[in-house]
Amino acid sequence: MMLLAIDTATNRCSAAVIADGAVAASRSEDMRRGHAEALMPMVSDVLAEAGLTGPAGVTGLDGIAVTVGPGAFTGVRIGLAAARAMGLAAGCPVLGLTTLEVVAVEAAPGLPVLAALDSKRADAYVQLFDPHGRPLAGPAALLPDAVPAYLASGGCAAGDIVIAGDGALAVAPALTAAGYGVRPADGAGLPDIAVLGRLAAQRWMAVTPRLGDAPPGPLYLRPPDATPPRVRPAPRKPG
Repeated sequence: MMLLAIDTATNRCSAAVIADGAVAASRSEDMRRGHAEALMPMVSDVLAEAGLTGPAGVTGLDGIAVTVGPGAFTGVRIGLAAARAMGLAAGCPVLGLTTLEVVAVEAAPGLPVLAALDSKRADAYVQLFDPHGRPLAGPAALLPDAVPAYLASGGCAAGDIVIAGDGALAVAPALTAAGYGVRPADGAGLPDIAVLGRLAAQRWMAVTPRLGDAPPGPLYLRPPDATPPRVRPAPRKPG
């Protein structure tokens, strides 16, 4: 099984080809902007390295996996649009995975994991997972002081917990004050494309997506920063 995995949802742009569950080729670059320009050259590079060139190209893929958020609004849209377009070109289904589950699975510590990603605002994108990467509570956008109550609602009482993601430093003090033994996860705190690819391959075997399935949609946990301008009423004519 040949899968293409792509991620543009955070401050990293990545692409990889996964062949029978193993990474055949990958590219990744940390960046705050420029995902739209960087993604397709990365895709071309990993396809070529994996031997999917010429007429084969994307048509040699069995599926495409993409991160659906939460993350940067523009980045999420770039990845989803690219995945859907390539899925149509390849005639293959598209599978969506969240950035939070990829970060949590990468930690794999044998303890509960709180995935916390920087939202670029006062809150953080968080989700609680068990030691095997299975969700214990739904994803949420929370201020740090609200995170201990969120953990308690997911059945995670005060104790040792691993925090993974680039939002870990923002939420750690509130957890420590609430009696949690906080252990930071290793790594840069952003989704790893190899982990995304392997997780997608496992998920693929479990759910077997089909070409006719609805394409994945974005996971937004709060409204976008930008809002459309208000339409001003036309001025009244005198008289």
